[in-house]
Amino acid sequence: MNRGVNHQRIFFGDSDRVEFGRRLAEIHERFGVVTLAYCLVENHYHLLLQTPDGGLSQAMHHLGLVFARRTNDRVRRDGPLFRGRFRSIPVTTDGYLMCASRYIHRNALDVRGVGSIDRYRWSSYRAYLGVRPPPPFLDTSIVLGCFQDDVDALARFTENATVAFTPATPDDVVQLVRWAMLRDDLRRQDGEAAPVWQERTALMLLVEWLDAVQPQLAAALDDLLGHSSPDARRMAKRRARERAGHPAIESVVADVITAIQPHRRAA
Repeated sequence: MNRGVNHQRIFFGDSDRVEFGRRLAEIHERFGVVTLAYCLVENHYHLLLQTPDGGLSQAMHHLGLVFARRTNDRVRRDGPLFRGRFRSIPVTTDGYLMCASRYIHRNALDVRGVGSIDRYRWSSYRAYLGVRPPPPFLDTSIVLGCFQDDVDALARFTENATVAFTPATPDDVVQLVRWAMLRDDLRRQDGEAAPVWQERTALMLLVEWLDAVQPQLAAALDDLLGHSSPDARRMAKRRARERAGHPAIESVVADVITAIQPHRRAA
């Protein structure tokens, strides 16, 4: 994902969104990058990409550079279009793959006047529903495969505002935390990525919360964090509690808890 500098527009009209689609087709042809889902809104974009041959950074650099140059030429502006380098996290579990596609498609609801995501033209969701054919750079089969190719099941999962994600493994929780940090990063004014300690702090706090909800998962996540000794674990726990009031930590933990239990917010 990436957004405009100072939260300003990156898409000034439909022709810019069409141009962005051409760039997605170009990185598909040149770099082998496959788009699994996308959503283009006024001042940012979200992409779910597969890179069988690697080269994500090179492909995204090309996409951003060419798109910014052509957009600036068209609207007669100067200076950077994007706030900086794109942000990304690897998708390592099927559960998070499903959640990532859901989150991306539901981003259309942030657009003024959009009340239903199946009516938004500038995302891949309508291709998933079969309302229009997918463009050559889009592959819907991988995400649909998580739903046994049942389009109705995908639609229910995507369109239900209160759908819950039940993490099955510690990796699922890590993915949720990284997703929440990425959301927080997108809202940040300074364009800087969150410090590394924030991820570990959020995970430590979620171990305590999960202990009352999914104790086996909490224990597995605690093991994944790899404390060198019981004393190190106690110190890490104390440090996490001291940092719990940090606005970014509160936001990340709340987002993860809401994803797992939509009707419950973090205290």
